[in-house]
Amino acid sequence: MMIPSITPISQIIQRLIFGRSDPTALEKSTLPRFLFGMVFQGIWWAGYLLVPFVLAKSLAASGELITLSVTMDTGGMLLALYWGHLLTRGNRRLLILLGGIGGRMILLLSFLVNSAEMFVLLLAAVYFFGSLVYPAQNGILQANFRPQLQGRIWGVGTSIQNILAVTTSLIVGRTLDHDPGFYKAVYATIGLFGFIYLWILSSLCQPDHAVPGFADEEPSSGVRRQGSSDLDLGRLVHRLLCPFAEALATYRRDHGYLWYEANFMAYGLAFLMLYTMLPILLAERLSLAYEQISTARIVIAQLGVAMLAPLMGWMSDRYHPARLCQLAFGIMAIFPLGLIYAHNATTTQPERIVYLVFVIYAVGMAGVNIGWNVGSISFAPAGLGSHYQGIHVAMVGIRGLLGPLLGFTVYRFFGMERVFLLACCLLVSSSLSSAALARWVRTKHSRL
Repeated sequence: MMIPSITPISQIIQRLIFGRSDPTALEKSTLPRFLFGMVFQGIWWAGYLLVPFVLAKSLAASGELITLSVTMDTGGMLLALYWGHLLTRGNRRLLILLGGIGGRMILLLSFLVNSAEMFVLLLAAVYFFGSLVYPAQNGILQANFRPQLQGRIWGVGTSIQNILAVTTSLIVGRTLDHDPGFYKAVYATIGLFGFIYLWILSSLCQPDHAVPGFADEEPSSGVRRQGSSDLDLGRLVHRLLCPFAEALATYRRDHGYLWYEANFMAYGLAFLMLYTMLPILLAERLSLAYEQISTARIVIAQLGVAMLAPLMGWMSDRYHPARLCQLAFGIMAIFPLGLIYAHNATTTQPERIVYLVFVIYAVGMAGVNIGWNVGSISFAPAGLGSHYQGIHVAMVGIRGLLGPLLGFTVYRFFGMERVFLLACCLLVSSSLSSAALARWVRTKHSRL
């Protein structure tokens, strides 16, 4: 698929990414298409981030239903283990297109929705395919670009994505403030744009080949007995458990990667606890309008990520993702403390405090975004970028089942401030542990 490029902009971006080195033919052909695709991903991302608030304001969903939606979203990341497993075996283009149809284009059915429960049911399909995109992206980055460029390329792509997310969120916020019921047309349109990104992504895949050591095993006899239900059941169980066995084997083999994932587990639990509380705090407690929520959650947060992502990508390439995570998690620890202040402040304009708190969030999330999306590649052997990222995203599924429920339970029994304090402690611990990992990585590399 040919994507026309604007020559001056293309030259500036290539100089920013490649410096004085010449891009390979594959890098030169991939880069403009990948960055063009991030335009459509940004439009999709704006709608994706607003889902909990649409449930709260347009559909008057209960706190329990919002928590269920968040849990489905993050719990669905467990499936990344299977998507990453499948992507190492070939048929990448077909799998990515399937994810685009089943996980994004399906939002055309939004026109049939007339209740919060129906919308959550439709979101279940979106979340089922949602985690496919992450190992797919990493597989393409690893296969098509040199390791020393991957952080910078993702940083530039993130900037484009978030600039479009900001622009789209302003339009969506004002539209839904004018008519909350217009969410049906909004999400149908966003679903189409989201599909275009995955269609472009599928065109960037290199010719299929199975990664050595990850081929499906056949019975030792080489002969399948007809009519043997036990054998078929055994093969089915093997296929279901194989990705988990491979993930455990990867952790046993790569202790640095296991440590990296443990740090993200602490961060992720904190983030998901906060994510569950934000619709309750902003929409119910502070009574912010759609436009105010969009300004804080997307305009300020995503614009900050867009502006800082190239710098964070350079830092990741220069110093290692673990060092970047030390900084990012530490800054993020300030965010829940700011939310406590916003919750208790006696002011007629709480949105101003919320905006300031989200500036802090934006700085920290710019680093987290780079570490989360491309950090696993720094540990992955050649050809296993999709596999490592599949494990990484699947861990989001595990903490996604625990984080929202933990946050909501603490909220019900101890109040919202206790949720924010617990999240702060988890973020501080993940920052300190990332600092120790960065020292370990530097010591290990100095001995090689």
